[in-house]
Amino acid sequence: MRNYLFFIIFLSMISCIDKKTEIRSSETVKTDLTKKPLKKNSNPKTAESKEVYSYTETFADSTKIALPGKYKIEIEQTENDTLMTVYFKLFQKENNKWKLTQNYALSKESAIPLLTEIKDFNNDGLNDFTINYFAAARGANEIRKLFIFSKKENKFIEIKNSDDYPNLAYNEKLNCIDALSVYGGTTTTFLKLNKNTLTEFAKVDFDDGKVESYLIRNNVETKLHSETYKGSSDFMIRFINYDPIEE
Repeated sequence: MRNYLFFIIFLSMISCIDKKTEIRSSETVKTDLTKKPLKKNSNPKTAESKEVYSYTETFADSTKIALPGKYKIEIEQTENDTLMTVYFKLFQKENNKWKLTQNYALSKESAIPLLTEIKDFNNDGLNDFTINYFAAARGANEIRKLFIFSKKENKFIEIKNSDDYPNLAYNEKLNCIDALSVYGGTTTTFLKLNKNTLTEFAKVDFDDGKVESYLIRNNVETKLHSETYKGSSDFMIRFINYDPIEE
């Protein structure tokens, strides 16, 4: 009987020890789980990596821009990953020092070189500028953003829709701006400068040896001439007049 009681007491002691061990073990596991950091995916095949690309191009001029010798422009084109921006600063010379008069920025739609061009586009004796703005599907169509210098405002005005018209140039014959669009044939569009916008007032279409000219008012086209063209056989014909049609 005494042995039996001893055996029961011994079993009870073993059971209590096991329960304490189980509790301690459970607490240890829980503590370990809360302290463990989340493991990152170390598989190089599935791990994501992003490389940021940046590029800067600059241009400066103080000999031709606006009124030569009186103004200076500094242009910077930056490309960060997929975002491209063009910044420019315009300075005016006062007491032999350059004073900042304009600070401007715009987003660019295509990752192409700056290729700044300085010309007088509105025949006011003040030099304007363009920047290469968009890569057209056809290499013959150069898309540029035009900035016209305003003496009244003493700054450059961005011509908002200038990138709608490829190959912009000053037309001396009609004292306007014209554009040349090249496709299977060509279209020469004659444009008036109205504040910060270009407005079409005439055009000449040339295609497959036939030439047609139109007068444009309020976006309505009126045909003026339609004939077989007897001039140049060049497929990239740029016309300087629409009535009469002149190359």
